[in-house]
Amino acid sequence: MRSLGGGSQLSLAEPDFKACELLSEVKVPPGLFFVVRCDGRGFRELCDEAGFAKPFDEDFARLMVSSAKAVYEGGFNPLFTYVQSDEANFLFNGESSFNRRVEKLVSIIPSLMSSRAAVLLERRLGRWKPVAFDARVVLLDQGSVVDYMAWRQREAWRNHVNSYAYYTLLSRGLTPREASARLKGLKAGELHELVFKEAGINLAATPAWQRRGIALVWVREVVEGFNPVAGRREEALRVRLREEWELPLFNTEDGRRLVLASMEARMASRA
Repeated sequence: MRSLGGGSQLSLAEPDFKACELLSEVKVPPGLFFVVRCDGRGFRELCDEAGFAKPFDEDFARLMVSSAKAVYEGGFNPLFTYVQSDEANFLFNGESSFNRRVEKLVSIIPSLMSSRAAVLLERRLGRWKPVAFDARVVLLDQGSVVDYMAWRQREAWRNHVNSYAYYTLLSRGLTPREASARLKGLKAGELHELVFKEAGINLAATPAWQRRGIALVWVREVVEGFNPVAGRREEALRVRLREEWELPLFNTEDGRRLVLASMEARMASRA
């Protein structure tokens, strides 16, 4: 012990503040599939200020897709990503970044999205506006991956129907409180009828990305190039990331095949 002038004593041993960190050693178990789901914070007010069209705006959808791509560019390796509204779901397996520490996954991934979204929003507004996403980790076994994506896609459909109904009523002069009260308790079929009657919109015929969301999928493709060692042109199998704006339903065979093909393409490229 040594004195600090006023008579107080300080131990020569360094205190172990590292041991005081909460959840610092919580990790996703190796071998498990998992999703990092990011959700926008306060995006309704943000979209109002930015002047995005309601209930859906393709410019906002492209902002979300670009923000999701920032996660790939930031060094992470999702097998498949599903985007709907202000939500992005990143599917991982075999991810080694930061040793799969949950505190890193749920801080860095939404930070990458937030920084990209803020830059894009600044271009639109002409001034800086803070943007934030929160995040959580969802553990999955391989057999439940497609079911999880189908669950989020059903949420996209519910959001699609409710949003069209709500903003249709606002466009007819109702206040937000009046619109919410009128919609309370209505079933999907009744919401469909309301929107068609009041706005002439068939909700089953709106753009697919509004109804079903958007995905970032890995696809295999054959590329041809010159092999200088062999002295000849050769074909090679590569994978590339593709935006999919015309999604099938994930609970159909086509939808299941799309998700699994992306997973397989990415995992094969890492082998």
